[in-house]
Amino acid sequence: MINHLCLSWFLLFCLGPAYFSAWAQVSISGRVTSAGVPIGGVRVDLRQGEASRFLVYTFTDGEGKYRLTTNHAGKLALHFKALSYESLAKEIELGQKDTIVDVGLIAGGLEQLQEVVINAKRPYRLGRDTIELKAQSFLQGDERTVEDLLKKIPGLNVGTDGSIKIGQKEVEKVMIEGDDFFEKGYRLLTQNMSVQPIDRIQVLQRYSNNKHLKGIENSDKVALNLQLKEDSKHQWLGSVSAMGTMTEPLLYQASLNLMRIEKKNKYYLLGTANNNGVDAVSSINHRLYSAQTDEPGQVGIGAKTPTLIDFMPDLPDFDYRRTNFNRDQLLSFNTILNPTKKLKIKWLGFVNPTKKSFYRNTVQDYNIKSIQFTNTEDYELNKRINTYFTKVELQYDINRQSSLTYTGNLGSLSRHDTGDLLFNGNNTVETTEMQGYLTNHNFTYSYKLSDREAIVSSARLIAQQSPLDYRIDQYYYEDLFQVGSISDVYQRAENNLQYLGITSHYVRKQKNSDFMELAFSNEYKMQELATDLVLHGTDGTDIRPSGFSNRLDFGSNNAHIMTKYTIKRRKWEWTPQLHTAFIHTRLRSYGSVQSRNNLFFSPRVLAKWTPHRKGKLEATLSFQQSSADLMEVVPNYYTTGIRNFMKGLNDIVKLNNSGTVLTYTHGNMLDKFFANLSMGYNILFDYISTRSVLNTNFNLNEQLVLKNKKTTFYKAQFNYYVKPLNGNLRLDIGANFAAYETSISGIGNRKIRSGSHEYGLSYRSVWKYWLNIHTGSRMQLSSFSSESTNRLVNTYSFLNAFFKVSENIQASLKNEAYRFGSFLSEVPGTYYFSDFSFAYDAKKIKARFSINAKNLLNNRHFRSATVTDTYRSLIEYRLLPRYIALGFDYSF
Repeated sequence: MINHLCLSWFLLFCLGPAYFSAWAQVSISGRVTSAGVPIGGVRVDLRQGEASRFLVYTFTDGEGKYRLTTNHAGKLALHFKALSYESLAKEIELGQKDTIVDVGLIAGGLEQLQEVVINAKRPYRLGRDTIELKAQSFLQGDERTVEDLLKKIPGLNVGTDGSIKIGQKEVEKVMIEGDDFFEKGYRLLTQNMSVQPIDRIQVLQRYSNNKHLKGIENSDKVALNLQLKEDSKHQWLGSVSAMGTMTEPLLYQASLNLMRIEKKNKYYLLGTANNNGVDAVSSINHRLYSAQTDEPGQVGIGAKTPTLIDFMPDLPDFDYRRTNFNRDQLLSFNTILNPTKKLKIKWLGFVNPTKKSFYRNTVQDYNIKSIQFTNTEDYELNKRINTYFTKVELQYDINRQSSLTYTGNLGSLSRHDTGDLLFNGNNTVETTEMQGYLTNHNFTYSYKLSDREAIVSSARLIAQQSPLDYRIDQYYYEDLFQVGSISDVYQRAENNLQYLGITSHYVRKQKNSDFMELAFSNEYKMQELATDLVLHGTDGTDIRPSGFSNRLDFGSNNAHIMTKYTIKRRKWEWTPQLHTAFIHTRLRSYGSVQSRNNLFFSPRVLAKWTPHRKGKLEATLSFQQSSADLMEVVPNYYTTGIRNFMKGLNDIVKLNNSGTVLTYTHGNMLDKFFANLSMGYNILFDYISTRSVLNTNFNLNEQLVLKNKKTTFYKAQFNYYVKPLNGNLRLDIGANFAAYETSISGIGNRKIRSGSHEYGLSYRSVWKYWLNIHTGSRMQLSSFSSESTNRLVNTYSFLNAFFKVSENIQASLKNEAYRFGSFLSEVPGTYYFSDFSFAYDAKKIKARFSINAKNLLNNRHFRSATVTDTYRSLIEYRLLPRYIALGFDYSF
């Protein structure tokens, strides 16, 4: 009853202000022609008199149509103005009804300019939904890839993983001449494509992935489009690069980029190989799985098998390339064909055999009341991954209003991990093997009913198998299982998924720019998980401990309806949304069956306010209900690594949470001052925590449901162009806080408070002479409080200098300093790194010769510290040694 009352007040609060303000708005629309031919680009503005400033304005579209909204009434003047046409002013009288005004302009109206003064060429062009940047204006000479160029553009944030954000919003895709090869996997393009053929970068705002939704969808997505130089089109172009050392260690990096961009057909070939730490396939997962979220017609997002065991390290804000002992190989061929005007074919295929090695020494200190012990680990991981993947997309335009799209992919995923571990003085070898496959098929039908409404329907089928074999050749669990004479421990896991989903979205843009969306979906998902832990005895017997094996089928059928309506009134915009779902869930384990029928209500409201031309304030308030997933209902224990066992709830629970987010954006990426601030608060009325049994040789973690976990965050980014310094100053501030509970056997429930703060200040120069710099510093503070408080402070500083010695000679110096906090009476260490490169550009033959020196100070290890709510640790990583390599790049 209380939930229904809260929901009623919630919706009344959201819809009330918009309802009472809607009656005052009237719209003025019409069509502008000349001799019967529609005219686009005509400025239409509304004024109270001939000489007064305009109240509101717009431009006509390609069909000569326009629309204005206002809350003014009485006698007003409507002005029409365009180059090569005589201006026109028309008096109108507005009441409480919408008004239609069609006009015809007379050709003429030439204006003679007496004097033209040009001070400088702007590096950008600003359109209604497009920001166009000239690549040449941001080049400083040391850029080799598209990513290098994007890092130089203020307002574009390129993360260490290659992700690209504008403010706090990640771009949807990076296209070439309007066509997209990689979708969310754009890192394969930006980190490998040469910057040489790039003429302009277009930032596409309010972007629609579906062309039939353009101008209808209420989108806030962002995409990038790379425009090529004219002499780079309609011919094969690309680049070849190679780099290698002449002495030990023998390291190399080589790549080939080959493309041909035509109006109808586009081809892109990428081949790369290296063993110097560069991750050549950092974004492959974005191609393997569905990634487009919050998109009309999308279904099956996030449907994949869960990961049971993963030994990849999580580096503490450190350049992974310094610790990545690898041998990466990638061959990818991508093509976009237009055999007819109605048919477009996209095909992608890649082969990726990879080997990685990783070295880590760890000291973990547990000190929780009566539980006190310390573990040491010396660990070497050797990972071999083989990925084969192909994807085809067919787009067929039935007519101008409708199209049918099929997307299908097939992937083979295999991995073999070998870990050599010295655990508390005992040698152990652990192996993990997986040979899986993935197939994904999606059909989408789009039908544009009119200029203001469309229907998008989709059906998706997913099948995936991820079997896993895990083995360790030592036995550490005698205290746990109370049996001896065991030679090794083995776990077999079957991990399968079958998914079928259908959806249909109706979207409509009202005449007054209001927007509505209605969606019906049904998703069926069946997941099978079987884990079997076996203790192999020295006498050849097999022991299966009770409570450490699972056989379960977890199926769900989710039928849901989503309704959303956006109300736009001058500076305000309100979007109430309601997601209603009926979910039937069934869990079968060893013949025992549980089933649940749940009705979920998840309301949400988004409010936007534009207080002035450069400012935008957004607020989101939501309440969400969900159900436990597969790994949260597993009834018995399974191993996730040598020391850790996990089990779920053995119950299908219902989870509730509520949250709010407030965001303010000032200006845009072209302004002298551009800022983005956000803060949020979330309360999980029901959340899944753990009850742990901590032991020197093993940890047992059992999931349980607790109440009222609270999280808070804030983050801000300020970009300011400092004219006296001719550079961009950037300030980053962020913090996260959480209050929750966990449970430890023998101690009981523990109240945990965690917090983290991050502060960063950086400066990038745009000097027009021989020197440019990029420098900054960042500090991270983290803490966990329970019986006692553990705090940690890490800092990072850098100074990068680029020297343009002459037109053909450049040099760069990259300096970094890391300082990590530590425990166990260790003195915090500061680690310095320095890289240097020297290059000569032979522009006549489009070649570049370089000398690259990495890790000049020859640091072979670095040590960092981490804190969690159960332990503190010191972790030492092995680093790639110092090396000097000769490089060659050739563009054609």
